[in-house]
Amino acid sequence: MREAGEGIDWQQAYAVLERARRALESGDEPPVEEVQRILRERARALARPLAEAPTPTDVVGLLVFALGGERYAIETAHVLEVVPLGELTPVPGAPAHVLGVVNHRGRILPVMDLRRLLELAGQGVTEGGRVVAVEAGGMTFGILADAVAGTVQLGSHEVAPPPASLAGDRLAFIRGVTGEMVAVLDLEALARDPRITVNDEVG
Repeated sequence: MREAGEGIDWQQAYAVLERARRALESGDEPPVEEVQRILRERARALARPLAEAPTPTDVVGLLVFALGGERYAIETAHVLEVVPLGELTPVPGAPAHVLGVVNHRGRILPVMDLRRLLELAGQGVTEGGRVVAVEAGGMTFGILADAVAGTVQLGSHEVAPPPASLAGDRLAFIRGVTGEMVAVLDLEALARDPRITVNDEVG
């Protein structure tokens, strides 16, 4: 196919076809030069290089979960495991967003309630809740999830910048938004926040 913008002399093309039609109707073969012209035109069209395939974009794996009536996602590269929310052991003097700690494979895992940091609705632990164990910024901690929807694969170009309407901590901790309106968390930024730092040796 010709690319848009290339000049095609349609009048000349129609004239060639019309002469060929008349020659066929009269029982005569079309002139050799016209046949050669048509063949050259077809050869040029066939020899035209195909449009380059788009360069594959980086693929991002995301774990999607629900929290406070909204949907969030974490890059699967940070996810260690998703486990049922067991019995939480409160940590005296811990900030409100630290729900407590759980034993995760022999290690004390602090569990964060991002509803406090992101100013979301809801309090307490919902039935069937999950803990998403993650690693970021050299830290290992758990994130409370009301439910886990599963994982998806997206091209990095499919994650748009966060909307300008977000402000404060929500803007600082959200890397972008997918086409399905799932907010992708920036775990590295979350791990750098001094409020997240906890002593994982608390027993």
